[in-house]
Amino acid sequence: MIENDININGRFSLRVNFNLVMKKGSKAQIWLTTTINRQRVRIYTGLRIEPEYWIRAERNQVGERAIVDGNISAVQKRANKELNKQLRKILGYCQEYGVAVSQENLLDDSMDFSKETFEAFLSAKLRGKEAMIRKNPLDFIQDYIERKKSMTNKSTKRTLCSGTVYNHKNALKRLQLFCSEKKLGLVWELFNSKLEEKFTAWMNKKGYAANTISSQYSIMKVWLSDAEKDGLVKDPSFHQYTTKTHDVGNIYLTEDEIRRIYEIDFNSKDVIEQIDPKSNIEQTRDLFVIACWTGLRYGDWHDLSKACISGDRMTVPTHKTNKTVIIPLHPYVKAIIEKYDGVLPKSVDKSKTNKQIRLCGKLAGIDEEVTLNRIRGGKEVLLSGEDRLHFGNKRKKSTLHYLFA
Repeated sequence: MIENDININGRFSLRVNFNLVMKKGSKAQIWLTTTINRQRVRIYTGLRIEPEYWIRAERNQVGERAIVDGNISAVQKRANKELNKQLRKILGYCQEYGVAVSQENLLDDSMDFSKETFEAFLSAKLRGKEAMIRKNPLDFIQDYIERKKSMTNKSTKRTLCSGTVYNHKNALKRLQLFCSEKKLGLVWELFNSKLEEKFTAWMNKKGYAANTISSQYSIMKVWLSDAEKDGLVKDPSFHQYTTKTHDVGNIYLTEDEIRRIYEIDFNSKDVIEQIDPKSNIEQTRDLFVIACWTGLRYGDWHDLSKACISGDRMTVPTHKTNKTVIIPLHPYVKAIIEKYDGVLPKSVDKSKTNKQIRLCGKLAGIDEEVTLNRIRGGKEVLLSGEDRLHFGNKRKKSTLHYLFA
């Protein structure tokens, strides 16, 4: 008996049947049938047989096969044995597919379990070709992000900054949340011409800024272009996803506002009541003030241990542009450097830095009503007050340019 139930250590199971399809004036065709994710799968095996030599499985059983016993000729028996051998070989292909699907922990060998991948895998095997193991999108993207940590900038030849990897991780989380809420499978077929409209509508409803949405598609196009090279993406629609950014107005801190932040007394009773005594908010404040008066990007000032400080100047190797800049030291910066005996501390991560700087703005009494236009949720809105107290991820000119934008 041919065992048609495929089971891989409890991680994968699939019931396969072989059915006859009658063709007038010829032998019956043998078709493989199964059901994957409630979708019916039918694949022609390329095998044929006279119906009189075929054994059908009993109800609720599997194991269709050709007769190899009974009153049949020796020639027919040999033919039927060969046919059953081919059926077992096909079941072996199904077993290979099950192994590929169930090995989720092996990024290079895992594939998504779907009608499309099963048909592609088995059809390639039946044609005598090596079936390509099609990695599912989640594994592929996570693998890409992991590799991105060691990638280099084509211009600077240096490894990419952590902010780039951070943006890719956020984009993946956003895509996963969309799929989860819309009950969509994260499969390669998702990235078609209709995705942009649905995904954009969802992001607008969530209140994402227009430039965040553009950045999402820009990052996705990087993933999909890489997947396209590996033959994983067949629909070229993703090349048309909109990535155009929008110009936005920005708010600058005044010298007086920077002074007020610089002069916060973290030992005063009023301030102690509003902060976590175990936090390093004072260090964050100090680094922030340095950033204001040096114009360094967050990626450069969050760790100034490599900066060379000599006299009234600071020499800093910038990560993004791979250039060394020489910056004259403002009196506030010199005082902070002396405070730490010339060894500046590292900042906390960007998320905590944002929160601590917001609190510094509050402690410094920076609460003037300032309004500016933004496109959020697909609509133009006015932002004011505390909405301006955060780091932007895409500001490029200087710290002063993006701090409270």
